[in-house]
Amino acid sequence: MIQSEKWQKDLAVYKDINTAFIIEGNVHDRQPWYSELEERYIPIPLLEYLNRYLVSMGYEIIVHYNVADGFYNKFNPKMVEDFYLSSGMTESEVRSIVKDRNKTQLEKNGGISELSVCEAVNIVRKAMQRSDSPKAVIIEYARAIALEPDHLTDSEVTNYTKLMLASLTPTVSQNLKGENLKNLLFLVAEKANDIPAWFYLNNPMVKVLTISMPSKQVRESVIDSRINAVNGVKELELGDRKKLVEEFALFTDGMSLTNIDGIITIMRQQGIPITKFRDALKLFRYGETESHWDKINRQKIQGVGRELESKVKGQSAAISVASSILSRACLGLSGLQGGSTSRPKGVMFLAGPTGTGKTELAKRISEFVFGDESFLTRFDMSEYGAPHSDQKLLGAPPGYVGYGAGGQLTNAIKEKPFCILLFDEIEKAHPTILDKFLQILEDGRLTDSSGETVYFSEALIIFTSNLGINRITAEGTIQAVASPDMSYDELKTSVLTEIENYFKYTINRPEILNRIGENIVVFDYIRTDVATEILDLKLGGIIHGLKESKGINLKIGTDFREHLVAMAMDNLDNGGRGIVNILETEVVNAIARIMLESDISSGSTLNMETWDGLAEKVVFSVT
Repeated sequence: MIQSEKWQKDLAVYKDINTAFIIEGNVHDRQPWYSELEERYIPIPLLEYLNRYLVSMGYEIIVHYNVADGFYNKFNPKMVEDFYLSSGMTESEVRSIVKDRNKTQLEKNGGISELSVCEAVNIVRKAMQRSDSPKAVIIEYARAIALEPDHLTDSEVTNYTKLMLASLTPTVSQNLKGENLKNLLFLVAEKANDIPAWFYLNNPMVKVLTISMPSKQVRESVIDSRINAVNGVKELELGDRKKLVEEFALFTDGMSLTNIDGIITIMRQQGIPITKFRDALKLFRYGETESHWDKINRQKIQGVGRELESKVKGQSAAISVASSILSRACLGLSGLQGGSTSRPKGVMFLAGPTGTGKTELAKRISEFVFGDESFLTRFDMSEYGAPHSDQKLLGAPPGYVGYGAGGQLTNAIKEKPFCILLFDEIEKAHPTILDKFLQILEDGRLTDSSGETVYFSEALIIFTSNLGINRITAEGTIQAVASPDMSYDELKTSVLTEIENYFKYTINRPEILNRIGENIVVFDYIRTDVATEILDLKLGGIIHGLKESKGINLKIGTDFREHLVAMAMDNLDNGGRGIVNILETEVVNAIARIMLESDISSGSTLNMETWDGLAEKVVFSVT
């Protein structure tokens, strides 16, 4: 028999060694059963897979159990009565049980739903210790046997102890073919720690099998068998079909067989041809087929550098690197070097002095790609410095306050899957938060606290950091490691060195640095020759805003502008943010005072002409 997945291969090996198996992981998905007749994998539920497998191995009694339905086997109901007999019950006792229980339920699935857990465990233990016929018991939803594995009640301790004793005593039975087989016990749970740890730790008879997401080989086989009814498949040449199936499987990496089947169903229902399977994938993940990234034409991409430089002044070197990253993202080329199709559109690590335009660049990128700054979602990572801050991003786990509300990050990506995600001052986040970014950057997905998978493959991830400018010493003081006196090359060396030291040695997360790669964008200090450009740019924004909101024309006189420039030159330590603060204090506040003191109506022109140093106020006129 062909086994494709690791857990299946492990089961084939350890069924002759162990007596009990805990099956965890992707247990609710369909599992690949290889059909020798059809020479392909057929996706079937886990219980059906186990039933088929155990029958093929020669087991003659196979029963399933859960706390709602009791013992049953919908594939062969007679096995349940045989199981009761194999536990030591007489035929009259079995007939009595069947008679007294709900016969409708029994006829429906061959089970008895009224058994208590204690009664069921007693029957399992007795049956496992008898060698009359090889048997297997599969306990579904084993989590329900004990709701709090770390705080068991006395009866729960007794139940698990009986199951453990049953597994510790290997019993070999002979089937009708004369084959010797061990009686087996299976506990199916989403996580192994849903079972009390003492049940399986240091228990040589228990093996934990973890079901992962389906392999590429299985995905290809299942996709190939399911797409015959999709538009355009019948017209494909054999080689073209094989190529499309391989691409389809590549793009569904990390997805369950159930979800893949759902994508193919969407294609059939929506009439989406096989050559457009990516549209169906986007529809399944995001609820829409058209990506905002795909709307950006080649000519616009060619002008991205000029566009960004017109908005972010004095950072030509940084914008050159950022433009290359953004161009790759717009063209869908990010991640190709690693063979990944599910990674985010791109990643940028913006580093350098404060107030130099890092956040401003993120806003302008959002405006460039989506035409709207609102597609940028910002996270202040200083708010995620505590050890359990990941719960704020992904949501609180079941049983904790806030469960059901979701996480701030996962909610944001659900609401706007096509977006820019800005993580400001990433070095202030707790290292456990950074571990989550590993999965985002590598796999392009995260699973939130409710078990729902969210995808980041249509998002651009931007980190900002001030690493390399200041350093916190062992005594907790702040030490400057860079200054405006440095050249850009010296500054860049300082920043890159500090970033490397931080990830490699301070937090011991070199793998994050590897995921970021060469996408570190170092910003320069705001130099004197750039300060006036920033000042004029921001002044232009005030003039435009006043005209749009109030209908007032604003003119800045030469003397007043020179006063603003002088103030800006004295405040370059705070970069562009310092210039903005000056304009707020000296211009915006002055406009507010003038509007309160004077009658300025829409259509008027406000002339801010000179600066009265003695009176410390602007001299103005209204025309």
